[in-house]
Amino acid sequence: MKALLIRHPQTEWNRAGIIQGRLDSPLTPRGREEGHALLRGLREAGIHPGAVFSSPLGRAQQMALLIAEQYQCDICLDEALQERDFGEFDGRLLSDIHREYPRFGDDEAFQPPQGESLGQAAQRLLDFLHRLPDLCPHDTVALVSHGQIMQAAIAQLLENSLENVARYHHPNASYSLLEIDHDTCQVVRWGVASHLLRRKSF
Repeated sequence: MKALLIRHPQTEWNRAGIIQGRLDSPLTPRGREEGHALLRGLREAGIHPGAVFSSPLGRAQQMALLIAEQYQCDICLDEALQERDFGEFDGRLLSDIHREYPRFGDDEAFQPPQGESLGQAAQRLLDFLHRLPDLCPHDTVALVSHGQIMQAAIAQLLENSLENVARYHHPNASYSLLEIDHDTCQVVRWGVASHLLRRKSF
């Protein structure tokens, strides 16, 4: 099975540097264009998802809906694809959190108040990926998720560690291509964003 792990397009809070987590904000005009650029990129790459799984958060569902309409396939919502639960940090400026909690960006075990650690979030997504062949019969599947949990999962798959998690940042509306069977999950490409670079400047 091929799985496209897709980050949602830019939102108002992305642009403002605010942690969204389990909260939500609208897509920006740039974000709406990014979504369409992603569709064009998938078409040009000859990628044809047979199903879409999405985080239930609105910003992810909007991207999932575009994909489902393009490829005439169903959407299945799954909480395993949600962003890391930042607990009390949701809705706060990322710059403020870094000042108050220096361990926030570097310690995979650091758990925000009422939230989950980066390691816990990564494992949640990895568990879902390994279950995916049992959940879906299609050869190619689109999975719409969120930035931090995606980069953590990719770091674990490539390095079996979160020490260099920042290296695996995914821009909005970028994706990673995975190959999955019942025993393995391999990263073919990660952080694919060429479809954004080829389009008009945002």
